Amino acid sequence: MAHISADSGVIRGEIEFPVYYEDTDLSGFVYHSNYLKYFERAREHVIGIRFLKELFDQGVHFVVSKAVLEYKAPAQHGDQVLVISEGQYSRSPAIPFEQNAYLVNGEGTRRLLVSGQITIVALNAQNRPIRMPDVIIERFQRQSPDAKGSKPTTDEESPPW
Repeated sequence: MAHISADSGVIRGEIEFPVYYEDTDLSGFVYHSNYLKYFERAREHVIGIRFLKELFDQGVHFVVSKAVLEYKAPAQHGDQVLVISEGQYSRSPAIPFEQNAYLVNGEGTRRLLVSGQITIVALNAQNRPIRMPDVIIERFQRQSPDAKGSKPTTDEESPPW
């Protein structure tokens, strides 16, 4: 196993979303671009909704710099979609995320719908990339899956569904 310095690590989380009628297209399946929305929401919950707002108020925000999606199977109106997210953080401005969306059926089994590699980058108020600020590294270290007492999903707010 590779050595991970104190300034790097992994953040993980998972969240379930219902598929609404508005998420589907004429075929009755989830429209392809909506998976980007699901992945965005999942990352927001992993990082923390309130924390992201605090960062923005301090002049720090994230943008997507790369998105690669591979579609495996469709989801339909009424389905439950589970998104599992894992990000590799360091002092670099970039956080590459591996994100997978699964169909969850009544028996609790999962079927992979979409796999994604999404990279986000930390920017300052002038929209320039910045090294990851201490406040973010410290927050991620506290919510790391390896930290004692940590939870896999780190957002302080429960989703409304």
